Amino acid sequence: MNLMEKHRSVFKTDKPIIGCVHLTALPGTPHYDGSVSFKEQVERAKREIKALQEAGFDAIVFANEGDRPYLNRVGPEIIASYTRIVSQALDAVQIPYGCGVLVDPYAAIAIAKAIDAGFIRAYISGVYADMCGLTEYRPGELMRFRRNIGAENVNIYCYCDAHGGTSLDTRSQSDMADTAFSVLDPAGVLVPGQHAGLAPDFSEVEQIKNRFRDKPVMIASGVTPDNLKEALRISDGMVVGTFVKKDGILWNEVDPERAKRFIDIAKG
Repeated sequence: MNLMEKHRSVFKTDKPIIGCVHLTALPGTPHYDGSVSFKEQVERAKREIKALQEAGFDAIVFANEGDRPYLNRVGPEIIASYTRIVSQALDAVQIPYGCGVLVDPYAAIAIAKAIDAGFIRAYISGVYADMCGLTEYRPGELMRFRRNIGAENVNIYCYCDAHGGTSLDTRSQSDMADTAFSVLDPAGVLVPGQHAGLAPDFSEVEQIKNRFRDKPVMIASGVTPDNLKEALRISDGMVVGTFVKKDGILWNEVDPERAKRFIDIAKG
């Protein structure tokens, strides 16, 4: 099975539109609110799942977006809380799902294994100067960890450039993607904008896709109704977070009406 066939088998469509289910801040993080119970967190996650599914999204991805600023190695309290909340919300999920842990690929792989997620989105290589400080990823160690815990069936969609920072690798993102596909065996690559809600340079996305016609290239941020048709034309899918939130604010819950509007335009 080639990567494009594998991509379709993960998402059941050629160009998946993946909606984000963002957890609120988990214990020990700066914005954690101890008055919000785990039961309430689960109920919020289920509301977001329902809104995205009823709108017609092809897949969802869970993320601990509320834990800002992020750590490249999270503690056991994050892994435990995340796994509990998502596990208790999974009975509402009827479409493919994945997870991400900001910005810890070890935790993402471990949680994906535990919750039977089909994919993760993560950084797995590179050195970045970004809002989290100086962050380094070692793919050799990470891939050995993945194999050691038997998580080879967790499909990794990886970034090749910073989402809110600067890569210390000065090559083009296309050249970094070439190395990723050649050495790291990701299921696909994600092209990010400089922060949540900001789209990447679509000409660069198109250049990367034209170079890798037989490999999945997805847009990681910033797709709105205004650029949606172009995003679908040049990519193999997208992750949608900010636009479908109430008032277009990242930390808010998913707005069912905004979610439906987005999909109506995508599939209308």
